[in-house]
Amino acid sequence: MGSDDTVSEENMTGMTTRVTIAMLLAGLESAATVYAGTGSVSLAPAVVMLRGAAGQSTRQTLAFTNSTSSPFSFEMMARDVIVQDGKRQFVEAGSQPGSFAATAVFSRKLLTVPAGESVNIDVTITIPERPSVRAIIVICRGTTKTGSGPLTTTASVGTLMTFSIVGDVIAAEASPLIVKPPTASANFLASQQLSNNGTAPVVATGMLAILDAAGALAGKQAIPQWRMLPGEKTDVRVEYGGDLRPGTYRALITYDLKDKTLTSSTELIVR
Repeated sequence: MGSDDTVSEENMTGMTTRVTIAMLLAGLESAATVYAGTGSVSLAPAVVMLRGAAGQSTRQTLAFTNSTSSPFSFEMMARDVIVQDGKRQFVEAGSQPGSFAATAVFSRKLLTVPAGESVNIDVTITIPERPSVRAIIVICRGTTKTGSGPLTTTASVGTLMTFSIVGDVIAAEASPLIVKPPTASANFLASQQLSNNGTAPVVATGMLAILDAAGALAGKQAIPQWRMLPGEKTDVRVEYGGDLRPGTYRALITYDLKDKTLTSSTELIVR
């Protein structure tokens, strides 16, 4: 398992997404870019997807870019990503048995990115013998403060790494599909919850199709892809803004989970 196994968000979507997290004061917030002063600090790739077996190691190169007018310093660290009650949480490396984050070895623990320049750093991860998680967040915690007085902030960036282990199973479950017919002031809306019941991380995509009483396609709407870790739950909401004449229809949502599909449907009446 090595760099050839890496799939970045840019490769998967055709769009460049760079920074996955930003630490502002004591909070941890998702962000596409961390802005600092008159520029931004970014990290690529934002997401790395890996597959391997216990004992295998991978070395990944992360690229920092500082487009501000000031140097920024960072401390490297890794945290395991666990799922509790269907939601992700970051936990200290080694606090979970089979911790991936505890195996992280950085080419440098501390680094400074000069203004207007880019710096690369390597991180090596080894799959534990009995891995209990399937993702880590590699955090570049900012140590350079910006602002003044009580409003100082530190800009931190990170990369999410997900791991599929040989023998993992892809499985998912969807709650009953709920639909709201269009009105004069609101579009058609379909919603349900999707759960990753397998042992592998998945990148899910979906498609809403609306069929008329004769089974002909009356409308469709793609559902943008998203990432789900084992045990994670996602509330899916999709709108269709096209015209639907009065009548009886069937709403159908199909999810593509790499090598499996999951389908839900229900009827609705448009008045």
